[in-house]
Amino acid sequence: MIKHIKQLFLEKFGYEAQDTYFAPGRVNIIGEHTDYNGGLVLPFCIDKGIYAAIKTRQDKLINIFSENFSIQGMIQIDLDLLPKALLNNYGDYLVGVIKVLLKHNYDLNQGLDIAISSTLHVGGGLSSSAALTVLLLKIFSDKLKLNLAQLEIVKLAKSVENNYLGVKCGIMDQFVIVFSKRDKALYLNTKTLDFELIPLNLKEYSFVLINSDTSRKLADSKYNQRQTETLQALKILQNFYDIEDLSEIALDFLDEALGKITDVVLKKRVRHVVTENERVRKVKDLLLNNHLREVGDILTEAHYSLKDDYEVSSPLIDDLVEIALKSGASGSRMIGGGFGGSTLNLVLNANLEGFIKEFQTIYQKRYEKPFIYSVVYAKDGIGKID
Repeated sequence: MIKHIKQLFLEKFGYEAQDTYFAPGRVNIIGEHTDYNGGLVLPFCIDKGIYAAIKTRQDKLINIFSENFSIQGMIQIDLDLLPKALLNNYGDYLVGVIKVLLKHNYDLNQGLDIAISSTLHVGGGLSSSAALTVLLLKIFSDKLKLNLAQLEIVKLAKSVENNYLGVKCGIMDQFVIVFSKRDKALYLNTKTLDFELIPLNLKEYSFVLINSDTSRKLADSKYNQRQTETLQALKILQNFYDIEDLSEIALDFLDEALGKITDVVLKKRVRHVVTENERVRKVKDLLLNNHLREVGDILTEAHYSLKDDYEVSSPLIDDLVEIALKSGASGSRMIGGGFGGSTLNLVLNANLEGFIKEFQTIYQKRYEKPFIYSVVYAKDGIGKID
């Protein structure tokens, strides 16, 4: 893939690239929709992501070409003449990064030529948007000598999505893409930003991603609505408790807290956040003690919480979970923002071949097409590659 991205750059710009970078996608084992509620998450970076080849320019033009969106052609942005409105293409990520950097008084005095190619399925729930944003910030930091600290890249990337692209996401995706390490999961408190790298010794198990092949834009989905709902619930509970986030509610006090809320929908949202934080704690301990079978049970439990209490699943995603469990998965759940995306499945290696065969048989009968899957492994976060 490194050779490929270098060749792509040469074809599009007519000269060789200076450097190549890779920003991985991520999988969140457990801790869904907790990050914007000050909660706990347990993600890891995967071996699929976005590759970039770049070279600095002598003017102030940024030229970017995406192989995955080649129909949109080369996008050119003049650092001295930024578009005022959204472009409604992947160039919005570039413009968002530039505007956020300028807002923070960084000096952008040199142009760049950038070619990118992604092995992530857009809308697959693997944080392709966060990967692209972090990738661009890392490139700007290195090549324009901005010397951004790792945590600054994380915060700026989140600001791009929140304030420019209109997605009210939390900080998990950006954080893990910057700080992830090979063969580790990242146990993160999204309020304090304290984190711990947890050995991911799957041994006789594998994580299998199954893509629903249904893409969605989080800014256009009910993702932002869920954050609004949890903020509404928080404001109600702040009349009774001295809390800053829903995740401060301990499981032992959940029933008492729910008794303070009359709205049935808001009750369900709070129940998911509080119980999901507890599931993160349990999975962390299970991983540390190599009790992988129990992890599968918690993954499935989390899915039904996301389906019934947070209501961010879909009939197709629910079907994928059902098929996975029938095919022998130890556990299965939706991942990502919801309303599409992928499922994460824990499968015994001894059953892996049989699992894939049985899943394909059931899926083919129902949907008359092959399913999209991959076995994923924990890899390092963003960085320059040779």
